[in-house]
Parts: sequence; structure tokens; C-alpha cells
Amino acid sequence: MNDLDKLKDHFKGFKNFDFISNESLQSRTDAFDRFCKKGIPNLKQEHWKYSPLSKDLVHFEDLKFSKNEDKSYDKSHLEAFDHYPVLVKDGFLISEQVSEEGLEITKYNKEYFYEIQKNQILDFNNAFFMPGFEIKIAKDYKVKKPIVIYNFFSKKFEGNNINNKSFIYLDKNSKAEIYEKNIFEGEQFLFFTKNLEIELEENAHLVKYYLNSTNKNTTIYNFIRSKLQKSSVFEKFNFSHNVSSCRDEIISDLNGRDAFVSLNNIQHLSQKCFHEIKWEINHNEENTKSSQFVKSALHDESVAAFQGKIYVNSKAQKTDGYQLSRALLLSDQSKFLAKPELEIYADDVKCSHGSSSGSIDQESIFYLRSRGISEQEAKKMMIEGFLAEVINKIKNENIKNIFYSKLNEINQSS
Repeated sequence: MNDLDKLKDHFKGFKNFDFISNESLQSRTDAFDRFCKKGIPNLKQEHWKYSPLSKDLVHFEDLKFSKNEDKSYDKSHLEAFDHYPVLVKDGFLISEQVSEEGLEITKYNKEYFYEIQKNQILDFNNAFFMPGFEIKIAKDYKVKKPIVIYNFFSKKFEGNNINNKSFIYLDKNSKAEIYEKNIFEGEQFLFFTKNLEIELEENAHLVKYYLNSTNKNTTIYNFIRSKLQKSSVFEKFNFSHNVSSCRDEIISDLNGRDAFVSLNNIQHLSQKCFHEIKWEINHNEENTKSSQFVKSALHDESVAAFQGKIYVNSKAQKTDGYQLSRALLLSDQSKFLAKPELEIYADDVKCSHGSSSGSIDQESIFYLRSRGISEQEAKKMMIEGFLAEVINKIKNENIKNIFYSKLNEINQSS
């Protein structure tokens, strides 16, 4: 990916894919030109200073784009509880359209792509994306069962780059729960970017869960831009386990009074896994509230990075912003990097941030061992208790059980 001339040739061929509309072609071309001008992310750029992408993209010097026509999938991965399934395979929506009272799920079909000045990977996604899903919830409608998004990555995919773009919209007084998980069927090298736009109108409430677990050779970039109007709520829960290289980035704009965003993340990493979280909460109106909560358990030579920013506009009086990151370092080689930021232009606010890292409390281990519990089991109990604080905040019992099962599975195998 260092050779932009080669990538320019790829883009010429990519523009011939049948899913690219004439209406979006100019926006794609503009995005690709911006990407070329900004160049590949590197560690000298502040926006990418802690990012695993800065070192991993050199492995993808020759990107190969492909479209998988096969719509088959392994049904054993479907959840047992009642839900609306959304199936995305190798970047494309393959499930049937859902259109019923208050709920519509279709293929992504927007034509305008926004720019973020320092984010060339978002430009890359806007140039090379394949259409994912659009989920639209009507005014006053409460979706009766969860929506589950399955991201399948197949063994037979012939490319090494997948870029996906999707959209979620909740109209006034609506409510929905969405659970998303990645399913890796092979172990091929892959560079995957996902760009999700979320718009919440007045008094809308979205809860989104995401399970990203165990891939050996995939570099992942997840980006979410959420925009909240008056009294709307966006809650997000991530569980990341042994993602070999990943950056999760969220920008959330609180544009209406009494809007609230809550971002929660568990990281459980081992070997040489590297996971970065970069969140930016923009309080643009008064009486808004935000919470950022990250917990990391790091084994072996794994690395976790957290960059969390709270921005308060001059008119955003009575803002309440909270941020906390805590890490368990379970080996001498593991690392946790934290960069909390507060940028405040109002004087009547309540904003706080905290960050800590350290090893397991040996006194607690000693206490458990004195009760007949082995040292290994005691450590597992301590890790589970440490991470469970995030899971306990989940109200949906089905999703809570999925996250607890994953946590137990990890502890049993470690």
C-alpha cells in the first residue's frame, strides 16, 4: 500500500464493478483523491500515533479487490433467540429486504460521503466501499426483537481487502437494539474497513452491541459517526478478544439538549495482538451527558491503546462528561497506552477523566488461595470479575449471556 501509483491503477479497475452507481462515482473519485493527497497513515501523524494500522498497512502493498457472488453461509452461526437477521458476506448485504410496520432493512444506497480532515482511511473506505445495509426505524416505533448483523468473512474470498459502508436511522421516539458480530471462516491475510453512520432523531434510543473475536491475520478499521438530537440516547457495548490488529474509532455529536451517549469496551488480548480505541464525544448543546468506560486485560506481548476525548462547545453549559480506562497488565511485556483529552469552552460543566494500569492484586490472590483455590483459578476469577463490570451494565439477557459465555470460554482456554 506504499505504492500509490499501483493503487491508482486498482481504482481505475475498481470503478468498473457493477455495484458502483454513476451518481456515486464522483464522490468516490473525490474521496480517493483526498486519500492520495494525505498519504498512508504513519506514526509521525498525531491522529495515527498509537494506531496499529500505521505499521500493518505495509503488509498490503498489493491490494486485491474482489466480489464474492456466493450467497451461501453457515447457519450454525445464527443466534438461537428470536431476532431479525442481517447477513453481510465479504462486504455485501446478502439477506432479503425487510419491510414491515416501522422497520425497513435494505441495501446501503446513500450517495453523499462526508470527509474528516485527518482521516485518510475514511477517505479510502469512501472510495472503495461495497454497499452494506441501511436500517431505518419509523417514528414512534419500538422494534419488538433485536436486529442481529452477521459479518461473514469466507474462506473462498479471492481478494485481500474488504470495505463496507452502512447506515442506521431512528426517527423520533423510536427504539432498537442491534447486535453485531464478526465470523471469520478462514485465516487469510485481510484488510477490512467498516464505516457506519448513525442518526438519532429526538427521543430516539439505540443500543448497539459488537463482538469482535479471534482473527489471526486480519487488520480491522471500524469507524462510527453518530449524531444525536434532543433527548436521544446511544449506548454501545464492545467485546474485543484477540483481534490481531484493530482500530475502533467513534465520533459522537450531541447536537440536542439532554442527549446522552454511553460507550463501553472490554478488551481481552494475548500473544502480540494490538487493539486501539479512539473516541471523540462532541458536546454541542447544553444539558448533554456522556460516559466512556474501557477495561482491558492484557497477556503476553499484547498492546492496548485508548484515546478518549471530551469536547465541550462554548454554548454547551451544564455538560456532564465522564471517562475512565483501566487495564490489567498480566505480563511484563504487555502494554497499555492512554491519552485522555478534555477540550472545554464552557464554564458550567462537570467533566472528569481517569486512567490506571497495573497487575493483579496479590493480596486478593493470597486470600483466594487461602480458601483452597489454585493460583491459576484465582487469577481467572480476578480477570473475570474485573471485566464483568462492563457486561453487568447490559440489560438484554440474551446479549449479556453471549458476552459472559465468551468471557468464560476465554478463561477456560487461557
